[in-house]
Amino acid sequence: MVVAGLAGCNSKSGSNDSVASQPSATAAVSGTPLPRPTAYTSPPATLPVAPISLSTSPPPWLPPAVINNGKDSANYVLAAGLPYAEEMLSVHYHAHLDIVADGKKVSVPPYIGFVTSGTKAIGLAPLHTHQDDGIIHIENDRPATFLLGQFFVEWGVRLTKHCIGGLCAGNGKELAFYVNGKPHTGDPRRIVLTKHEEIAIEYGATGSLPTPPSSYSFPSGL
Repeated sequence: MVVAGLAGCNSKSGSNDSVASQPSATAAVSGTPLPRPTAYTSPPATLPVAPISLSTSPPPWLPPAVINNGKDSANYVLAAGLPYAEEMLSVHYHAHLDIVADGKKVSVPPYIGFVTSGTKAIGLAPLHTHQDDGIIHIENDRPATFLLGQFFVEWGVRLTKHCIGGLCAGNGKELAFYVNGKPHTGDPRRIVLTKHEEIAIEYGATGSLPTPPSSYSFPSGL
């Protein structure tokens, strides 16, 4: 099964946004569905904005667009306080996310921020991914502020100062966050996504984390 894609900016030439079927997993949303916003200018004060099931399992983490035929994908975007629509390119820039757990790179998969219905992609959030390269596409119809925490809600993965998914600090393990190579000690959910920013999340044995990257070499045109 393939989900028909939306045209838009991709980080690799000749690629498309078709969503291949993936193994089924549980992604539950509780409460009344949220109203769909039509525009976005600023992030909500708290995340998520409605009760939603965020993964507390170890990686890999599939995005809602490829779980259960995308049944709950819109709810995850809305829980991030974001709209979804055709791709909007009036504001268009990119950030990069690296995740390393016990010395191994964790995939940041494609189709985060995609809203799907059955076999069709019906919308994109202003924050989304096209490839498994860690590039976060930030695209909107007006200047706005976007947060790393919104991206993780879209992805359906728990993010706190002490845990990412099922990877938690303690018992000889540490979790560290870096922005452009510098330690970030505040709430990682409030990290503002900026142009060509390099965000690194590292998890592993206490005192043995690798040196974080301070930048990312974006492909030409990004």
